[in-house]
Formats: sequence, C-alpha cells, structure tokens
Amino acid sequence: MKKYILTMLVLSQITFVTNSPSKACSVFNASKGEKIFGATNKDWNNTNTRILFIPSSDGKYGRVYFGYQIPEGFQNVGGMNDQGLWYDGASLPQRSDISNYFNKPTVKGELCEKALEECATVEEVIEIYEKYYTPNWQGHSMWADKYGNSVIIEFGEKDVIFVLKQGDYQVMTNFYVSDPTNPRWYNCYRYNAITHFLSNSEELSVDLISSALNAAHKEGITPTVFSNIYDLKNGEIYVYNFHNYNEFVRLNLAEELSKGDHYLKMPELFHGIKLKSPGIEQVIDFSLVYFEWFGDAEIYKVFCSESPEFTNCEPIEVISSQFASQETSYLYTMFFGALFLGGICIRNKKSIAVLFCLLMVCGSFSCCAKIFISPPSPSKIKTSVIVKNLKPDTQYYWKVVGIGENGINSESTVNTFTTIE
Repeated sequence: MKKYILTMLVLSQITFVTNSPSKACSVFNASKGEKIFGATNKDWNNTNTRILFIPSSDGKYGRVYFGYQIPEGFQNVGGMNDQGLWYDGASLPQRSDISNYFNKPTVKGELCEKALEECATVEEVIEIYEKYYTPNWQGHSMWADKYGNSVIIEFGEKDVIFVLKQGDYQVMTNFYVSDPTNPRWYNCYRYNAITHFLSNSEELSVDLISSALNAAHKEGITPTVFSNIYDLKNGEIYVYNFHNYNEFVRLNLAEELSKGDHYLKMPELFHGIKLKSPGIEQVIDFSLVYFEWFGDAEIYKVFCSESPEFTNCEPIEVISSQFASQETSYLYTMFFGALFLGGICIRNKKSIAVLFCLLMVCGSFSCCAKIFISPPSPSKIKTSVIVKNLKPDTQYYWKVVGIGENGINSESTVNTFTTIE
C-alpha cells in the first residue's frame, strides 16, 4: 500500500509539471487625441526576460524587441520601431489545418520581423501579410501605429484575416476575435478587465494603462513575467518586471538606438523600489518630512514637488548606507531546513514523508520549482532622507529613482501627501 501511495505522489507531481498550461498574454492598444498607447502582459514561466535594440541599417528601421532567452537563443515576442509602429502577439488554441492554400511566397525568418523592419504604418503591415505566407500561426498578432490605426491579424479558414480597430481601443487575449460564436472569448476575465478600464475612461494616461495591466495580470504556473506600455507618439516604453506595477523603467527608443546594438537582461534593470513614508494621502507636519523607502540601488534621487510633472524640481541625491546583499539567506534557510526534516524522516524510515519533504520544502532545488513561479523577494534594505521647511497646507507629490548602469534607471510610482497648516 505504501509503495502504491509513493508511486501516485511521484506521478501526480510529474503530471502537474508537464501538463502546465501554455503561455498566455493580454495585448491591447488605445488612442484618444494625441495619446496613442500599445500595451501587453507577457505570461509564461520563463523569467529570463530580455530586450534587444537594433539600430537602422540597409533600408531597415531601427527597432527594439522584447522577449526571452531560451536554449536556442533570443526569442522575440513583441517590439516597436523608430517609426512608431508596434506589435505584440498572443497564443491561440492549436490547429492542424493551417496551410499555404494559395501558394504565396515565403520569407526567410519571421514575417513579423520583416514587417517591423520595413513598415511604418498598419496599412503597410497588412500589405505584407496579404502578400507573404508564414507557417507560424499558433497565435495572433496586434499591430498599431502612431496615427492611431490598429489591426489584429490571425489565420481564418484558408488565409489571414484582418480585424481593424473600431472605436478608441482594441483588445485581444487568447481566443480568435474573428470567431464571434466562440463563447470563451467573451468569458475571458483578462479581456473583460481591460475592456472595463478602456471603455470607462475619458482620458488616456500611463497610470490608466498600468491599472488595466494590473487588473489582467496572472500569477501561479504561468505568471505575468513582464509588462510594457508603448507611447507610440513619443517613442517611449514603460517596462514593468513580474507584475510589479509600483516600479518601472522608462526607455526612450531613439536614445537607446543611438548606443548601437545592445542586449539587456530585463530583471537586472530594476531595484525593487517600494515607497514607505509618507504614505498615500498622508497628512504630516510641513517643518520636517521623513522620506523612507525600500530598494536595492546604491544611489537614489528623491523628487518632491507641488507639480505632478515635477516641473523645475531639483532632486535630492541619496547614497544608501545599508547597501548589502541579502539574497541568499532565505534559500540557505530552506535548504538546511529541508535537510533537517529529511534526516528525521529517514531515521524513522518514513519514505513517503521523505518524498513529501523533498517535493514541498525543497522546491527551489528541484524540478518542482517551476510549479509556481514566485516573484522576486521584496527588498529589505531601507533608505531615508529628511526634508525640512516645506510649505504648510500644500499637497506634494514624491517619487524615488534608483540610479542604474548605462543611464537606465528604475522609478517608483508617484505618491501624494499633504502638509498641515
């Protein structure tokens, strides 16, 4: 009986790991007036997230790709070029009937890469997808340009189908938008959450878009490992790591392309910044304000202003006095705790308990570590600065910027507080 239970435990763990769902994503764009955004949550179990910048050359536009490092190399899943053209993709239920029914010519490499290299508008993208065939149709892609146009491209019955944006926004997750009879599309909570934000907004902002991404993010087996907001008019990209929407990295595409080809490891760009005090909407004494936050950066800049845009605000530079590595203590505790429990179980000849201990406690050191992908541990390093003599009876905005390498900094979201009279 014990051998049977032991076998079932092992098989259940193997099944749970191998039958994990495929990667999903949430992709949308929205435009109102001069504000045009594209956005995405990338959901998978690969945390080796990467960014690749390729300057213009040989008739190809400069561009950035976001994606993952896999054994075969870099796998891109979305990006934007220096013309304000953006795309991203999401997986779909697998099909076996996709084929080149009309004998269209093919291209070397990915058709999405050719389109980003050569196209400046959605109209030009449609022309390329009408002309060429690509076999990679286990998903669909969304394209948007700086003029506010957008399209979803997916494979229909025997050829590609183009679903143009109707209204101010367009949303896709992991079901065919060209099949309105599929009830799963309308029951997708991520689709509905994003639609709710966009349909009830009078103005577009980065904060609104990040709130929609937050509402649609995933956790668990295939969590949201990174999120992007693309400002197609201004060529800026806001990057969020592992569904943490309290800290972001702002990238200017033109500035990054001017540095030449380069490849960034996305998690290394972040410092785990979390504001502590003053708290949101806190009312405090104006004569002495104590700013406090968590984070792993060595140097910070603190901004405090009456303007939400921090106009004419001189930042305060702060060097962390507690900068130290605290990354391994938790893992060592878990590891030696597992050895201790395992020793007790082995001494008492309880083989099932041994297996349970090793699977559940030692997950970080076995294949079971991929069952639930946990976010990075929050920073325990606290930094602070005192600011004197602010104005009484005034609302202030404050944020913290962690200084990174190569001019790439991470930035907290903005908190507000009010001083008393």
